[in-house]
Amino acid sequence: MEKIIHDTIYVVKDLLIKTQSVSNSSSLDETYKIAMICIACFNLVFAVYIFVVKNKKDHNTNEKNRRINLLKTLILDNNLKYLYQYFEEIDNETIKLKVANLTIADKRAINDAILEKGKFFRFKFIDSLNAIDNLIYRGFISKIDNLQDGFTESIFDPGINLSHKPMFEEKITKNIVETKTFLIKLFFEYTGEQSPVHHIGSN
Repeated sequence: MEKIIHDTIYVVKDLLIKTQSVSNSSSLDETYKIAMICIACFNLVFAVYIFVVKNKKDHNTNEKNRRINLLKTLILDNNLKYLYQYFEEIDNETIKLKVANLTIADKRAINDAILEKGKFFRFKFIDSLNAIDNLIYRGFISKIDNLQDGFTESIFDPGINLSHKPMFEEKITKNIVETKTFLIKLFFEYTGEQSPVHHIGSN
């Protein structure tokens, strides 16, 4: 970069000196020299532009790699077990909903247990994501909240019989599988780009 600037300045200076020293030069010669000066100046500006763009690109690449490494080190290597633990535990809790004629107290106990599992999962896993990527963090919060709200609605809706296998699979099993798949997919699609701060919807 420094060599390009030095060479360009040298060319411009040399052309200016020659232009001043040749008093009888034709207008064609002067036009040619002016054109050469313009080209040299353009090359200088273009070289500076390329230098700035390359530096910015290198910085962005380094920042992406840093975020990916943070995600791997802080989350995937050490805490991913909590994601699988959460879904295993809610599987165990929701299975209890297959029992026919549960009392309101039984339903409340199951629902409270599910909510507690969610709080623990957020504390041990989800909150750490906010230090790395806000979009992934909000994606987890949104999906887990929607999942647990759906459980609560299905548990206490008198028109939903979760002891009926097809109904249980539609209201419980399907939502668990879709949520787990979505959350894991967030990690696979992560490129290290800095995410805008906004809320992800339920879809």
